[in-house]
Amino acid sequence: MAHVAAAEENRGRVVLRLASAAPHRIAVEAALRVARAYGASLESVYIEDQHLIDLSAHEGAHEISLCGRTQRALSTATFLRQFAYASREAERRIAAMARLADVPYAARTLRDTPSHALGRACAEKGPWNVIAIADPFVARDRDGLLQLMAEVEGVTGYILVAPAVQRTHGPIVLIVENSERIAQLVRIADRLACDTRDNLQVLIAAPPGEVDATETATRLALADRDGVSIRVVETFGDPRVLAETLRRIRGGFIIGEARGALLPTDNSWLALVQALECPLFVAR
Repeated sequence: MAHVAAAEENRGRVVLRLASAAPHRIAVEAALRVARAYGASLESVYIEDQHLIDLSAHEGAHEISLCGRTQRALSTATFLRQFAYASREAERRIAAMARLADVPYAARTLRDTPSHALGRACAEKGPWNVIAIADPFVARDRDGLLQLMAEVEGVTGYILVAPAVQRTHGPIVLIVENSERIAQLVRIADRLACDTRDNLQVLIAAPPGEVDATETATRLALADRDGVSIRVVETFGDPRVLAETLRRIRGGFIIGEARGALLPTDNSWLALVQALECPLFVAR
């Protein structure tokens, strides 16, 4: 069940993964929106990547500038100074946003690999944590995200933004691939809509052969609700169809589960990454 523990429960929170001094503003807004919707706290975890620290200790390792014109020897001391500066800057920005959103906020720095650091953080307060990634994901991040989902326990969902993200308000869009998860996804949507009263649009993206049954179950589950739009998206296994549908809806938050439509197994994930203009909540 995708759930975030309320602050007073002390059994989870929204954990915001930081890796730079400038977390994406909308990623932070999305994390705060989810925290506020559940009455939860927000904790940022700045990760000093142990892999990079180990690499900097190797003799002959060099850092090449983004333009490729300059390079310098890697220094562990320099890396640690950069990490310290980045964590302070990120925490300062997030603290200001959390105050405005009236969300309890804490911050910490952990030195470890990303999955281990987040696993440690979630294990301390669990099992009702949601992890938000503060930097936009790109197509090459898919394998790392799947590894994170497989290795980190005590997590019920993930909040992600893509490079084209623009907003957090607009229709809440549910992607339904499995009729058994409808009630859970609707509960998430109800939480997120409690402040904004955004309308709900449901996209049926079930595998071929399951579309009719999934649509019937969805309509029954939502029969007593007014103002809900339900439509079938015949993807025929092509994520680009769903990606274009999502782009045209101009949603404010997309909610789905960690299945094929949102995490396709091939490079077609790039279409979804390019199309997403609002945050994505992936229920585990």
